[in-house]
Amino acid sequence: MDRALEEEEDPLDRALPDDDEGSGADDYDRDEDFDGDYRGSSSALLLSTGSEELSMDYDVFGRYVESGKENGKPTFLGPKTEGSRPSIAFVTGGDGKPTWWIYDASGGECFYAETDASMPPRSGWRKEYGDEDLDITLEVQGASGGAAGD
Repeated sequence: MDRALEEEEDPLDRALPDDDEGSGADDYDRDEDFDGDYRGSSSALLLSTGSEELSMDYDVFGRYVESGKENGKPTFLGPKTEGSRPSIAFVTGGDGKPTWWIYDASGGECFYAETDASMPPRSGWRKEYGDEDLDITLEVQGASGGAAGD
């Protein structure tokens, strides 16, 4: 019986379904390897603020990369924070307003911008129940077709 096991390939050594043997491709698209520096992404965004108060109160600022689609728009994951990641996603709320949200690493709502744009906007971000735009900027990095601020 041991001989049969030795001749077979160990199941843990087999390529994963998305692996292309010999292609030289990396595994940066796997969540466990994702560290906010994903190289295969077509869209990368840099979320920044000039407000020291906001940067101290919200651990969401940094580089975001496209991680999929939700509600017909791209979603983005931010820098790893204590094992989780903040995110940016598009939703249509119960009030029917199309809205981009910045969520903290625990999924809590931090900032929003009401727009139906194909990408999250460059500016115009507010706190929930806030009535003024905050000093938050979202810059597109790399060679992306879309642009923040559509």
